[in-house]
Amino acid sequence: MKPSNGTHSRIIAVRLRAIKAGLVICLAAILHYGASAQCVNNLGTRTYDTTLTSNGYNSANLKFPMWNPDSGLLVSVKISSEVSSHYSFTLGNADVHSTTFLLLIGQQEQFSSPQLGSTFNGGYPPQLIGTYPLSPGQTVSKAPFTFLDKQVTSDSITGVAPFLGSGQVSVNYSSFTYTTLSSFPSSYYSYGADITNTLHFSLQYLYCKSSGVLAINLTRWTAVLQKPRTVQLEWSAVNEASGRVYHIQRSADGKSFGDIATLPARNDNDPDYSYQDVLPEGSAGKFYYRLLVDDQGTISYSSVQQVSVEADARQVSVYPNPATDFITVNPGSTGSWQIDILSADGSLVQRETFFQTNSMRVNFRSRMSAGTYFVRAFDLRGQRNFTTSFIVPGH
Repeated sequence: MKPSNGTHSRIIAVRLRAIKAGLVICLAAILHYGASAQCVNNLGTRTYDTTLTSNGYNSANLKFPMWNPDSGLLVSVKISSEVSSHYSFTLGNADVHSTTFLLLIGQQEQFSSPQLGSTFNGGYPPQLIGTYPLSPGQTVSKAPFTFLDKQVTSDSITGVAPFLGSGQVSVNYSSFTYTTLSSFPSSYYSYGADITNTLHFSLQYLYCKSSGVLAINLTRWTAVLQKPRTVQLEWSAVNEASGRVYHIQRSADGKSFGDIATLPARNDNDPDYSYQDVLPEGSAGKFYYRLLVDDQGTISYSSVQQVSVEADARQVSVYPNPATDFITVNPGSTGSWQIDILSADGSLVQRETFFQTNSMRVNFRSRMSAGTYFVRAFDLRGQRNFTTSFIVPGH
């Protein structure tokens, strides 16, 4: 091989040898949201992990449970990879003149997921392994050495709403060891490398433990969907402070909450409270509830409860059905829409955005496997979801 100028860069990528997975689940309990000082002293973690092996290149789709809001308040999510790499090589000067070779090795790590706003890139920048002056026909070999020893790449996410639910988090993970080889002057050469990587991938949930809830004297707090658009909210308290006010708050994304009602404390012995939240017509998707407890200016929060409201499928139509190359989505009203195509397991397949229209043609970006798919039409202005399904026939 001979580069066209004084520098030669070659990326070595070898097929994946094997994937070995193991899952470790660390159990934990409830939480508190707000009262940050108490939460800092009562944090817990729940970790899901798996171990993979490769010979330089690895690409895998990993699935982990979403965080169930009933387990407590989720504070942040951390996605991490830990790479240990062993590397050996043989380099030879195949030219007629003496040449000095410079060898660098780097590591690229990449995470992508429907739960992440964008693809996360990280890794280990190229490191100089050695400088090798070689005469014509001379070779140099290096026995296996440790290139990386538990090198960590991680991304911490504080916008946790996409991780809440009862489904799965799907993460596409790729890991890539690359080599840069330069020669001065430019020369023909021979090069071979053997790479063995062990990759430990983990998803960790950070949450507040139970003592934070007890600190505001709440003994019960539930949110239950009783009718298609009616959520029954109930809670109990003990030792209520004089002048306490409960603010019932709702959110459509798990991050931005607003009051929907306020109730003064009754200051009875072990009082029980209830409130019915009737959602607007056409509401669908996930809704999040919490209590803001105001003790005459001292603010604390309950845990966050989640309910899922099914869309009225009669308000959105999809044709053709079955479909092969495209679908046309008609939600029944003009507006700005985000159209999601979801697979049967809830994974995001394709997302498109349309403005000021009531008929949207969605061309499939890739050939769809046979099966049932869901269409979710999200009203960007009205913050409503409408869902229906369609079928892709066998080819």
